[in-house]
Amino acid sequence: MTPRLCILTGAPGAGKSTLLDILVGFPFATVDFDELLEPDGTLLGIDIASPTAEPVWPAYNRMWARLAALLLRGGGPVLVMCPLTPDEWTEAATGVPGLPDPEWARLDCADTDRRARLAARPWGSEEIEEALADAEELRGLVPRAFTTSGRGTAEAAEAVARWVRGEDGSDRDGGR
Repeated sequence: MTPRLCILTGAPGAGKSTLLDILVGFPFATVDFDELLEPDGTLLGIDIASPTAEPVWPAYNRMWARLAALLLRGGGPVLVMCPLTPDEWTEAATGVPGLPDPEWARLDCADTDRRARLAARPWGSEEIEEALADAEELRGLVPRAFTTSGRGTAEAAEAVARWVRGEDGSDRDGGR
């Protein structure tokens, strides 16, 4: 396999963390932005996951860009799962040596599914509305999409794996 960087973005509730357990079984490196966080959303004692942590997000994003470059040294594809927009990744990756331009896709789901998934976490209505707005923004920025609505986790993971292996596999409807 040739080194290539694939970024699978997605708003909260799309299913990134759910797919992770299956995707790590494929023959390429797979990482998720949430993996380094403690259950309370911190890293090295620093809050990363809450909205009040927004000032540290650029540094956290840059750390992940550097980690992706390190993983690419292995020579195969690297899949990074994150909530970033292409512009946010570009900012984080600026000046990181050994980092190619990424290929982008988004993980998405129907808005009704997202509402139900986030309510089960349990998220408040304001947080859910923000996630829905994030999903709509990503739909306009990243055309290639994989949906987790109406299909099993293994089926969605296999579609993503085909894309990472260079076999496309994206969904036509984009998950709306």
